[in-house]
Amino acid sequence: MNLSKFRSLIIPIFSLLISCWVFSRPISAIALFVYSNTAAYFNNTVRSLKRTKEEAETLLHTEEHATKLESQNRKLLINKTILEAQVKKTDQLEEALKLKSDFKYRTITSGVIGRSPDAWHDQFIINKGSNDGIQVGRGVINEDGVVGQIKKTGPSSSIVQLISNPDWRMGVKVARLNQYCILNGNYPERARLQFITIDSDIQAGDEIVSSGVCTDNDICPYPENFPVGRVVMVGKDPNEIDLLVEVEYYADLNKTKYVFVLE
Repeated sequence: MNLSKFRSLIIPIFSLLISCWVFSRPISAIALFVYSNTAAYFNNTVRSLKRTKEEAETLLHTEEHATKLESQNRKLLINKTILEAQVKKTDQLEEALKLKSDFKYRTITSGVIGRSPDAWHDQFIINKGSNDGIQVGRGVINEDGVVGQIKKTGPSSSIVQLISNPDWRMGVKVARLNQYCILNGNYPERARLQFITIDSDIQAGDEIVSSGVCTDNDICPYPENFPVGRVVMVGKDPNEIDLLVEVEYYADLNKTKYVFVLE
């Protein structure tokens, strides 16, 4: 037998020996082998599923915790905003009371509680009324200047006609010239002066103050020389005998929270 034939017989003989060894083993051993490997596979699968479930539960708990924290943060932010507003309101009231103590006039401190968008530049409501001594026609001021005049009163609230109301008329004077005239609440941000003759020396920057002149019912709304505003424009209208004069109010009516009603 040559070497090539011997080599060709090796593989079949080796395969036969392995087959005989396998089939000579007890069936129980084979079954145990199959069971062990199958059980190990299923155990690994169960453990993997269990880990997946635990991870999912952990993720769900984390999301719920994050949602809860987010809700708590929103509540804290709302509370912080409310506290800041209360502090600001308290500071404004303290400032108003301090200013009242500095005034040489007798006044009633009031808060602005209502304002209609349709009449924003015409009027607002304050939280003091006839029960507090408020009377129709009394002047209303703040720390910067004239704000308006009491138009109507109720027991616990009053309507203030603002200086920016187009129907507003008020006796004023040019402080530098001691020249009397009428202020007309013509615009939301600016008023106009009437009866300033064309030969007047009025100039931009001139201060406009209250005249102190009483009305027909003997109520003097404002003390003399109380600040009203300043001249921002002086022009000439060829069709008019008076100058066109615009005045910017000292009082910022859009930010007014507290006012003083003159007694």
